[in-house]
Amino acid sequence: MSTPDLTLQVRRLCADGYRLYDSGNYRLALRSFYQAWLLIPKPQTEYVEAGWVLTAIGDAYFRLGQFEPGCESLVSALCCPQAEQSPFLQLRLGQCLWQLGRAPEARKYLFHAYQASPDLLDSEPSCYLQAIADLVSND
Repeated sequence: MSTPDLTLQVRRLCADGYRLYDSGNYRLALRSFYQAWLLIPKPQTEYVEAGWVLTAIGDAYFRLGQFEPGCESLVSALCCPQAEQSPFLQLRLGQCLWQLGRAPEARKYLFHAYQASPDLLDSEPSCYLQAIADLVSND
């Protein structure tokens, strides 16, 4: 369903957003990500690009400490094609859930992220790896 033009426009806006994100300007990054979201035709969940954008939105909300909207974006991203396969999405969703005190759900997503890409948790605070330590030792 995606077109090369749509993909290019979404990638450009997301790249702009991640430049802002990388400089610590998460609020302005969100603007770029939401601009990309508005380009995606309805129903957005039929487009792989929607998964990219929703993951970026959830990531920015996580960095802002706004875990509830971060969680909502990331859960929505899971409904998009191929997004479920993203270890990063699983990581961020697990982290948002953990910060919201939803430990059982958080552990599930953190463990999926760990299984898919163990190194992904290396640069994250140790509390997330500790949250799944008993699952990792049984893996």
